[in-house]
Formats: sequence, C-alpha cells, structure tokens
Amino acid sequence: MKKITLFIISLGIFFSLLGDDDFTYFEKEKNIWLQVYSNQLKAQATDSEIKALERSIKEAGTKKKIELTQLLKLQTSKKKILDELPQSFDAMLEKITVDSVKDIGLIEYIFTSQKGKFSIQTQRLKILKQEFDDAVDFLKKELSTAETSENRDFFKEYQLKKALDFFENARGLLENKEEVLRRTKQSYISELAAFKQTQLPLYIVKIVALLLIFLLFNALKYFISKKIDDEDRLFRIKRVLNISFFLLVLLMLIIFNISNIVYAATLIGVIAAAITISMKEYLQSMATWFHLSFGNSIKVGDRILLQTNNNQIIGEVINISLFQVTLYESINNTTALELKRSGRTVFIPNNFFVTNYVYNYTHDKMKTIYDLIEFKIPFTSDTKKIEELVTEVTIEATERYMEVATKQFSNLRKRYDMRSREFRPRIHFIPDTKSSCFILYIWYAAPYHQIMELKSQISQKIVKKLQENGVEFC
Repeated sequence: MKKITLFIISLGIFFSLLGDDDFTYFEKEKNIWLQVYSNQLKAQATDSEIKALERSIKEAGTKKKIELTQLLKLQTSKKKILDELPQSFDAMLEKITVDSVKDIGLIEYIFTSQKGKFSIQTQRLKILKQEFDDAVDFLKKELSTAETSENRDFFKEYQLKKALDFFENARGLLENKEEVLRRTKQSYISELAAFKQTQLPLYIVKIVALLLIFLLFNALKYFISKKIDDEDRLFRIKRVLNISFFLLVLLMLIIFNISNIVYAATLIGVIAAAITISMKEYLQSMATWFHLSFGNSIKVGDRILLQTNNNQIIGEVINISLFQVTLYESINNTTALELKRSGRTVFIPNNFFVTNYVYNYTHDKMKTIYDLIEFKIPFTSDTKKIEELVTEVTIEATERYMEVATKQFSNLRKRYDMRSREFRPRIHFIPDTKSSCFILYIWYAAPYHQIMELKSQISQKIVKKLQENGVEFC
C-alpha cells in the first residue's frame, strides 16, 4: 500500500508539471502556430496521463481502482476534446493548395481561370509565414525573460528551448509549401499560354462556323416565310428546318471533338441528357407508343374511357401514332348524362397513358359490359312481384347477349386467372336516402356498341309491364 501511495503522489506531481496551466504561456499571443503547438503538447501530456493511469489501475486495490477509473474517464474525455483541435503544422499547411488542371479547355480558359485562386493562396501563405516569424520572436523573448529572471523556472526554459527547436525544424515546411505553390502557378500559366497559341484559334473557327450555320438557317426560314402563304405547310417546313439545324450542329460538334474521344463522349452524354430533359414528354410518348403497338391493352377499334381533371373522355380508338392516340367520341351513357354532346375527335398524348387509369370496354374478345337502369319504387310496392316481372322482361331482351358474354368471358379466362361468372340480370332494391322509396337497380349484359338502344328498349318494356300490373313509380 505504501508503494502505491508513493506512486500516486509522484504521479500527481508529474501531472502538475505537465498540466495544461504550464502551457498557457504559448497562448498569450493570438497566434495560430502557438495555438497548434500548445494543442499538441496538451494532447501528448494527456496521453501520458492516460497511460500512467492505466498502469496504476492494474496494480491498485479495489477502492483506489474505482477512483483511478473515474480519473481515467475524465482524462479520456479531455483527450477527445483535444483531438477535435488542430495539432499538426502539416494539416494547417494542407489547406494552402490549388487543384491542378490536367487539360485546359475553352470553358477553363474563359470562365474558371485559377489565377485568382493562386493569388488568394499566396496571400494566405504570406500571412501564415508572418505569424510563424512572430511566434518565433515571441518564444525567443519569453526564453530571454525566463533566463534573466531572479526566480528561474527551469522547466519553462526547457519547454521554450524545445519549442524553438521544433519551430526551426518546421520552417522548412513553409519554404517547401511556398516552392510548390510557385511551381504549380508557373506550370498553370505555361499551360494557359500554350492553349492560347494552339487551341484557342481552333475554337474561334468552330464558334464562327456554328454562328454562320445559325444565321444561314434563320435567313432561310425568313425567305421561306415570305414565299409560302399556306400556314400548315409553312409550319411543317419550319419544323423540318429546326430538326435539321439541331442535327447538323450535333454532327459538327462531334466532328470538332472526334480527336478527343473522351471529350466527344462526354459532349454526347451532356447533349443526350439535355434532350431527355427538354423532350421528356415526347420520349415518354414514343415509349408508350411502343407499348401500345406491341402490347394488347389497347388497340384500334377498342372503346376506352379516360379520366382527366375530373372530366371523362370516352370514345373508340381510331388511330395510334408515335405521339398521340386519336379517339372518336361515341354516343353512350357518359356522353348523354354528363357531356351532353358527342361526335368529336379527341387527340390524347401517348404519355397520358403512363400516369392515368384507362378503362377498356372491349379488351381482348370481351365486347359486352354490364349496363344499369334505375327506377324509384314506393316502399309499399310488392318488391317480389316487381323483381319477377323485371327479370322476365330483362331476360327476354338480353338472352342472346348473355350467351355471347358467356362465350367471350370463357376466352378471357384463358388469358387471366378469373372465376367463372353468370351474366344473368341482377335486380337490387336499395332504400333512397332522400325520399321514401326504393331505388330499383337493374343490371344486364349489353353489347358495347348498342348500349343506348338496348337501354331504351328495356326501359320502355319494363315501364309498360309494371304499369299493366298496377305498379306505381315515385
């Protein structure tokens, strides 16, 4: 126990000699070099303390081990904080740098010249060099004062001499950094001069050629506008000229840079990306055209319904082109109840089919759908009798369509995993929330091209049949 106590006392004396307070004289001047050096000394001292504590913990008893462990945690936390501070002259000088340019192009020559960056870094290095000299002068003055003091602090003198030796050895870092920066700048200026003499004239010729082509195409469009009066023909010719101009410019750019395969490939990639962004909808339409042409979801002759901006568009597909699908608006329930008009030709961009729902009335061989007729019947009516009468009339009018729908559905089941289904009429009585009546729903199979005609025939027969049997309507 006496040995451990003596060791702890000697350890405390050692810590007091290497404590943070003994290095504060390096921070009296607001100097980045002195601060970094002080941080380095503090980190070294803390490392020594941690190692000494770890050795003491191994030899100490249980009670002392707890105290030393707490002290170790404290020193470890201090070390983590010190590690966040700069502790190396090398790391400080690494920030004084300018990235070298491997190949100087027209954009680098005109817009991103690094001459200004070299000036900034040179000025920063000059400031650091002045602060370095100030730090050395400060250490020399402190050492002279300590040596002439009546109460001499030999440990402080030792630390100051050690610091002066360290700074003198580090002076070469500044000189090397200054030389590297100077040579990099000279190399960059030489490359700029070489580019100006060899490559810049070629770029000027290329730009002039592109400008001449641009002026030629615009002059050609101007004279064509004066000669042609037909607006549709003029529009088509201008569109052809614009596409031709774009392709010619693209071809010239590739030819100009064919000697530099990497640059040409990069240029083509940038142009392709620009085309993709600017012609996103057209490219989507082309991809959708491929899907519509070779898929089986929609084809010419199908009747489809589209939902856009809370409006419904329904009609028969009469053409599928590279950029659009053309519909002919037919007479049906939707046009009768909601649109109140029909017979228009509707042009829909192909990309619309990518992000919207499409309802196909005639998919594959399925050419029949369920249609609906509604009546309002009083609550006092004999619903069972009404159901029998309505079923009789509906089956009589739709029996042949039920057989057709069953055959068509059996063909559809061969392609999709679907349960079998009967296409008999469906009769439902649902209470109306707004009046004291039943809403009579009559669902029946109907061919897509005779929906309105069949609805009219069945409605008339049902009304006549129910009236003959004394059934009233709301």
